[in-house]
Amino acid sequence: DQFKEAVVLGAAIGDDGQAEPLEFSDYMMHFLSIFWKVLFAFVPPTGIGRGWPTFVVSLMMIGAVTAIVKEFASLFGCAVGLKDSVT
Repeated sequence: DQFKEAVVLGAAIGDDGQAEPLEFSDYMMHFLSIFWKVLFAFVPPTGIGRGWPTFVVSLMMIGAVTAIVKEFASLFGCAVGLKDSVT
């Protein structure tokens, strides 16, 4: 169910309860973020194990994303000639 919600592009519901039409920016943001949506769909729902598996897996995902951002910052710093202490 989480994976279906991550992949399917749904319309937003307005204040009047009606579905609002999708715009081009909605399609673009869905396309650009689909990787992250599917990746974080692996986090188990909170109804399992009183939320502890969700908490632990979320922390691991945050750590992994932090490591990826650190690596890209280091590569960017190397490309523009910054010291390692800056990046």
